[in-house]
Amino acid sequence: MIAIPRGKRRACLTLILCCGLLGLDRTAYAQETTQVVSTVIAHRTIWQPTFEAVGNLRARWGADLAFQTAGIVSELDFHSGQDVDAGTKLARLQLNDEPGLLAEYQAQADLDQIVFNRDTRQYQVQAVSKATVDHDRLTLQADHSRAVAEQGVIGMKTLRAPFSGRLGVRRVDPGQYLQPGTVVVTLQALDPIYVDFYVPQNMSAYLKEGSPVTVTVDAWPGHNFAGAVTAVTPQVDVPSRTILVRARLGNHDHALVPGMFAIVRLMYGVAARQITIPKSAVTFSTFGTSVWTVQSSGDHKKEIVRQTAVVTGESRGDQVEVLSGLTDGQKIVSAGQIKLYEGAPVTENNIIQPDASADPHPPQE
Repeated sequence: MIAIPRGKRRACLTLILCCGLLGLDRTAYAQETTQVVSTVIAHRTIWQPTFEAVGNLRARWGADLAFQTAGIVSELDFHSGQDVDAGTKLARLQLNDEPGLLAEYQAQADLDQIVFNRDTRQYQVQAVSKATVDHDRLTLQADHSRAVAEQGVIGMKTLRAPFSGRLGVRRVDPGQYLQPGTVVVTLQALDPIYVDFYVPQNMSAYLKEGSPVTVTVDAWPGHNFAGAVTAVTPQVDVPSRTILVRARLGNHDHALVPGMFAIVRLMYGVAARQITIPKSAVTFSTFGTSVWTVQSSGDHKKEIVRQTAVVTGESRGDQVEVLSGLTDGQKIVSAGQIKLYEGAPVTENNIIQPDASADPHPPQE
C-alpha cells in the first residue's frame, strides 16, 4: 500500500471525481449526438431474373485451310485479312505431269467412245459379237474414270474458300514446299457469331431456345451485345454438373472475334416488380441480413434509425433484390451505418451517394 501525504489527498480525490464526471458526460454526449448518414428510398422496379456466366466466342464457321497433297506453292491469290466469298480461289500448287496425264486419259476416253459407237452399229447388223460391245463399253468407263481421277488430283492442288468469311494471316510464301496438311491461312465466318457458356444443372428448367442474352467483352467496355439462345446440350457434364449452352449474336461490324472471353447474362423467368436497394445499404452478419430504416421519433422533432431484418434475393451490379422486410417507399440508410445504434438520431446528407447501378462499368486501368 502506497502512503499519500495528507496535503495531496484532496487533490487526488478531486482529480478522480472530475475524471468520472467527464466520462459520464462524454457517454451521454455520444448517445445524444446526431449522426450524419446518406439515405435512399426503397422502391419497386422491373426486375428480370438474370443468370451470369462466363463464356467464349466461337465463329459460326471456322477452319484452318490446307492442301491435301504435297507440292510447291506457285500462286497466292489473297492477302491477309481479306473478306472472301465461298469458292474464291486462294492458292495453287505447281502442276507437274498432271495436265499431260489428264489430256492423255481424255483422249483415250474419246477414242473409246468412237470405238464403242462403231461396234454398237455393227452389232445391230450382226457384224460383231455382244462380247465386243461389252468390252468396248467397259473400256470407255475405265478410261473416263481415270480422266476424272486425274482431274481430282489437279483439283486438290487448288485451294478455295469453303465458305464466305474473313481470312487470317498468310502463313506460306510462293515457292515454298508444303507437306499435306500445312496450314496456309485461317478462315472465319464472323457474322453471326456464337458464344458458348455453361450453366448449373438447376437452371435446366429455364433453358429454352430463344431466351434473350446480353454479352459484354473487355475489348468493348460499356457495350452490350444482344443475342438469343440457339442450342442447349441435352446432357449434363458429370464432373462439373453443368450444361453447355450456345447463343447467337449479330456481328455486322465484326467487332467480336472468335476466342474472346465474354460475360454472358441469361434472362429467364418472368419479369416482376420487386423492391431493390443499393448493396451498400445492406448489413451482413452471422445473425442475418438487415438494413437501417429511418423513422420519425415519438415527438416527430427528429429522425431516428431502427435496425430491420430483411431477406435478400438476387443481386445485380450494385443493386440487390429485397424479398421481404421492406415496403415500397421506406427510407433506408445507404452509407454511414458503422456509427449507428438502435434509436440513434440522424441527419441526412445526400450530396454523395454510393453507386447503385444494375450494370456498372468500372474504370479501365
